[in-house]
Amino acid sequence: MVRPARPRASRRISREADPVAPRQPRLTSGPRLAVRPRLLVVGSPSLDLLHFRGRSVRSAGGAGLYTALAAQRAGAEVTVVAPRPDPMPRELEPADRLLDWRGPIIAPEALPHFEIEYLPDGRTVYRQAVRGSEGDIRFGDVPDAGPGAFAYVVPLLDPELQLGIARRLSEAGVRVGCGTYAPGIRSHGEVVARVVEASHYFFCNEEEACLLFGSIDDVRVAPGRVVFVTRGARGARVVLGDRWIDIAAPTVDELDPTGAGDTFCGTALARIAAGDHPAIAARGAAACAARTVTAVGPAALLSDDPPPLAPADDRVRLEPDRIRRVARVIASAPEARAFDFTGPPFPEPGNPGALDFFFAGTVQQFGFWHARGGRYEVPMIASMGGRALKGSDYLWAAFRRWAAEAPDELTPAGQAALDDADFGHGLRDDDGRNPLPAGSLHPACARAYGRGMLALGLTPASLLAEADATERPLARFLSLLDQVGGYKEDAWRKKSALLAAILSQRPERFLRFGEGEDVPPIVDYHCQRSCLRLGVVTVAEEALAAKLANREVVSREEEEAVRAACYEAVEEIRRLSGRPMGAVDWFFFQNRTRCPEMSEPDCPACPADAACAHRTELFQPVFRTTAY
Repeated sequence: MVRPARPRASRRISREADPVAPRQPRLTSGPRLAVRPRLLVVGSPSLDLLHFRGRSVRSAGGAGLYTALAAQRAGAEVTVVAPRPDPMPRELEPADRLLDWRGPIIAPEALPHFEIEYLPDGRTVYRQAVRGSEGDIRFGDVPDAGPGAFAYVVPLLDPELQLGIARRLSEAGVRVGCGTYAPGIRSHGEVVARVVEASHYFFCNEEEACLLFGSIDDVRVAPGRVVFVTRGARGARVVLGDRWIDIAAPTVDELDPTGAGDTFCGTALARIAAGDHPAIAARGAAACAARTVTAVGPAALLSDDPPPLAPADDRVRLEPDRIRRVARVIASAPEARAFDFTGPPFPEPGNPGALDFFFAGTVQQFGFWHARGGRYEVPMIASMGGRALKGSDYLWAAFRRWAAEAPDELTPAGQAALDDADFGHGLRDDDGRNPLPAGSLHPACARAYGRGMLALGLTPASLLAEADATERPLARFLSLLDQVGGYKEDAWRKKSALLAAILSQRPERFLRFGEGEDVPPIVDYHCQRSCLRLGVVTVAEEALAAKLANREVVSREEEEAVRAACYEAVEEIRRLSGRPMGAVDWFFFQNRTRCPEMSEPDCPACPADAACAHRTELFQPVFRTTAY
């Protein structure tokens, strides 16, 4: 018999805190949601005997259990699909209270059970592995989740069974994650390779990645697919089609390594379902996995404490009082209004080429500055039609001309076919040269965007239609861009968020938002400069502060520390001000004229002058990136 759904025990998943707490990186960078995401986990809990550090402990276990508990703790509502023992063993009672466990009734002794020994040299030895009833799971046991839902299918000790369930879920429109294990790859490598192809999100460790792909650097998947490679103390790698992002792991005192990888899987999928970029989801997942191994079995996942957050970078911290003061200014400032992206140089409302213009043009919104000798030199200023235009103003004007001269070249197919000379012609200045300082990065992004859209079978209009067909259009819109070259590489989604703001604020209202949705912060270098000078963030490390003041090129890690803090500060300002992010972003963007790069700030003209720390010596991180 299949057990019907029943109410689950509630558990506190967020702590009461000051409205602007001391700096703690947020677990999510996705759009705000009014409801918790739902996740199906197909895979059975088990009863295990663990040997580690001279101890032997009986514990609840199983990939399905750890994955489900981690997802639940990360904020998802979880349904576990697996045979359910009756009576319920004592070790599994806490999980049974928290999860919606559905499946045929079995005797407790039919559960899978494992005996695992962790050796001091890091090796793991399975003394006993009994498959039990997990192999009896069938697709008919899986409840209808509906298109757009998320599911995770554990290896099931039978890759063929896993593959069949994953394929049928995917055919039903479900976003499917799958895991693997080394013995399964060694004995059924071709089947596991097909599991990878059937998965939207595939999880493996470094050994398994080497068995499947040859090396971790050779991991590649089709466009729109993501592979997470966990690397123990070295963190994880997130492979987005043909690009990767490496994630660090917190340092902890490991006690019991059981379930670390499964905790990572459950947390990452829950956060992706909630709206996170896969790399941001992986940061939270790495933190949760690290916490899990500090306790025996799933004890850390059963805690009433809030889930751990990714470690804070103490080089840059939030300033809560200054954030409150700036938020109060923005709450009432006339300058804090959402811009509608009309007027020169934008397409007129109703222009049939507007979507191609904005999708292709926003990909290029980065890198408008020159460096020399390891320091920032000047912002980009170029001439078009006898007018000197700065940065993004020049880019939009050039794209408007391009749209008039060769509109087909702005379509995904047109962008995919561009060579560097074609791109340079489209962006030419009055001297006939491409003035963009980032050089070949720009045409490469154009081609990546076009090829990514073509590989996914998308156009701007069809992407928006797919997003609009869901209850959470913004979340789906951002997750689709997470699969598209030129957008997907930035975990903080600056260009994706900017495009969402444009499409939602244009008179055509190309993109609608669902209940509780709003765009994430749009953190470019103007925003970072304002945050630093306003004092809503403080650079605590003297060496980094000196680099910023001297406008020196910084490292990737230093840039990340500043940008992450600014992201959180802007999100808190939005929350406290009560204004939509479009209004908050326009306030910060307009601040570029009051607090510019190359001249003294015009403080009296700034509405936030009374709330400002006037750290005018500080400058945004000087770091070449395609993100902003």
